[in-house]
Parts: sequence; C-alpha cells; structure tokens
Amino acid sequence: MTYEERLAAAIIVQLRVEMAARDWNQQVLSERLNIFPATLNRYLKGHRQVPMVTFIQMARVFGMKAAELLGAAEDRMEPANPETAAAG
Repeated sequence: MTYEERLAAAIIVQLRVEMAARDWNQQVLSERLNIFPATLNRYLKGHRQVPMVTFIQMARVFGMKAAELLGAAEDRMEPANPETAAAG
C-alpha cells in the first residue's frame, strides 16, 4: 500500500473519529458542509477522495485547522512495513 493510500484511509478514520466525538452522523456533517449526504458517504467509504477545499471546510466545521486534522490522520497511519518500523 502506498503512502497516499495509507493516508487516504487514515483521513477517513479520522473524519469518523471527529464525527463520533461530536455525536454527529453523516446527515449532520453533510448539512454543515452543505454537500449531499451521498457525496459525504462516498468520501467516508473511500470511493472518492476528499477534495482539498472540502477537507479544509471539514476541518473548520470540526473547529480545527486543516493541518491539525491532517496531522491527527497521519498519527493514525499504519507503518508501511510493520517489521521495519518495529526494528527502527
């Protein structure tokens, strides 16, 4: 799995964590972002990547900076090779 693929997966997890922390469902978040619920669902299922402008808007809706949201997602990433990471 490439870095980009791992990061995309981690972003999805982080978005779900942020939603859960606020007790928001997809309907609430889609309304706050002013996007169709089906569009948000495609992002959260990994069928489409979140456009940068939407990612920034998501961070703002969560009361975060985009860099904070991205950093939290990066912290969740699986190592590229767990055996190498454990040895390092």
